[in-house]
Amino acid sequence: MRRIGVGLACVLQAFVLVVCGPAAAVDGAESRTVSQPFIGVTHTRIDTTVPRKLVMNLVEIDLTVPGIGFAVTPSNGSTAGETVGRTTRQFLTEQAVQVAVNGGFSAWVSGSNYAVEGLAARQGVVYSEFQEFRTFALNVSQDNVATILRSVSGTGTARSPDVPLYNTLAGEARLLRDGTIIQYANESLQPRTAVGLSADATRLYLMTIDGRNTGHSLGVTRPELADLMRLNGVYNAINLDGGGSTTLLFADPAPRLVNVPVGVGDVPGTERIVGSNFGVYALPMPAPAAVAIDVTTGTRTQAASGHPFFAYALSLTKTGPGVLVLDAGNTFTARTEVRGGTLQLAKAGALQFSPTTVQGGAALDVAAGVAPRMPSLLLAAGSTLSGSVTVGPAGVAVLDVEAGADLSSAAVTVAASGTAVVRGGGTLRLGHLAIDPAGRLEIGSARVEVAPGGFDAAGVRAAFMGGGSSGGGITSASAEAARASGRPRAIGWRVNDAGLALRVAAPGDTDLDGLVDIIDAAALLAGGRFDAGGPASWGDGDFNADGGFDILDVSDLVAAELFDRGAYDAGGPATAVAVPEPALPLAGSAAAAVACLAAARIRRRITPAAA
Repeated sequence: MRRIGVGLACVLQAFVLVVCGPAAAVDGAESRTVSQPFIGVTHTRIDTTVPRKLVMNLVEIDLTVPGIGFAVTPSNGSTAGETVGRTTRQFLTEQAVQVAVNGGFSAWVSGSNYAVEGLAARQGVVYSEFQEFRTFALNVSQDNVATILRSVSGTGTARSPDVPLYNTLAGEARLLRDGTIIQYANESLQPRTAVGLSADATRLYLMTIDGRNTGHSLGVTRPELADLMRLNGVYNAINLDGGGSTTLLFADPAPRLVNVPVGVGDVPGTERIVGSNFGVYALPMPAPAAVAIDVTTGTRTQAASGHPFFAYALSLTKTGPGVLVLDAGNTFTARTEVRGGTLQLAKAGALQFSPTTVQGGAALDVAAGVAPRMPSLLLAAGSTLSGSVTVGPAGVAVLDVEAGADLSSAAVTVAASGTAVVRGGGTLRLGHLAIDPAGRLEIGSARVEVAPGGFDAAGVRAAFMGGGSSGGGITSASAEAARASGRPRAIGWRVNDAGLALRVAAPGDTDLDGLVDIIDAAALLAGGRFDAGGPASWGDGDFNADGGFDILDVSDLVAAELFDRGAYDAGGPATAVAVPEPALPLAGSAAAAVACLAAARIRRRITPAAA
């Protein structure tokens, strides 16, 4: 699940968002309340009536964010059981964590002592082993690498994968294995607690679902719990203790219940003593402010600039000639502006919710191996982009580039449903361009040049062919406007040793220099593609982008009446002038030369129309 839900309806308070609309996990009425109580911690409350009345709480923890840490219930050090029983609230207070949830199954032994059922460790000290039916566990290393463990033999501590144990939370059954739901028979509706990981294991999820509470929430089965977690971004998950044990608390700063437990006699709001709990350390959210960072020299990370994590910045402005590195999964939604120097994205989610503008003279650098996500990226003329960017729903949603920006060190991929727009009448240079036929590259009146080896000619052809029917492909509003005013224009493309060139051109302008002249006539004749059945490019005479050079293209060329009329982009000819047919093809007009070629092939004479 993305940190800020889709379709935000309204801002309730300063930093709380309510998402109203169709359910993300199930069909039917659903509402979501999304908040970020701590740095790197996102809380989503989900209320739904399908498949029944349910109240769920999903806590997402970004394991890469500074200040995130974990705690489990400590050992009691005695022979009677492994831990001292306590409520989740007591655990939260004792351990001074910001988030606390009940852990794995446990059983009362004597006095205040409890036996933990399953593998458990605290800060590297193992105090409980796997047991029958308690054969899964979550381990979080000292440097916050999270792993779901499986017992090798059913008992003992042998595990797969065999990673060192640090903070290890005893679990019960597997709910999700690599995105697949594990089914169980004879399931009843209960309050539930679970823990899971994202596919890349960089985010840890805690989920509680209330139950046994008519009018509030009725509970779910384990497969239903797995399905709800999967549909909210979880890839691997295990079940924890549920029923009356299901409890979730925050300390912000005072302890408060987040869910409605039924810990004592199924009475709503009562809390049960348990032998296993799990806690999360996190830094408090900073007050919102406009942030300006001036890097006068060298390279500086955001943490070194005093901002380990941006959550509620009112804006972010980068100035100065130095390099600022954003290396956290920042979640602020305000605008980012790069006014000087270089802003480097070292993490995909660094600007995932921030519309970003790079002004002229400034640069945006995407680090190797990073696939940035952001709602929009505007590159002004004179700005620079380096690194790889994918334009589409999973990357940069909208790429807006002014001609004159320098993308010669950038690789741009326009994916399906992605939109990249080039503005202005100058030249845009790209190091690499790939486009899905269902993506859209709008070049306007600009000239787009791609370096040699930085494109796939077949892919470019497919983008032209796909653009007419799907709404995607390579398009130009400038060409459409010219055609509407009676001036024949189309998007021309040329491939040679200099790479790929794209621009709006008139039929016959094979070299895209803004002129239709004898050089173009020579190119058409030398290409020999007339009525050859294709394939043909613009430079071969395919002026209507149908894949071949034929009489229809000749007709477009002749009707344009632009041969030797100068730069047609300056307004075109004032009057049409008849061009005499030459005795030899290269002796006179390009239109007449092509007409001669057509006559030889189809036994029909075609000459330019007189004014």
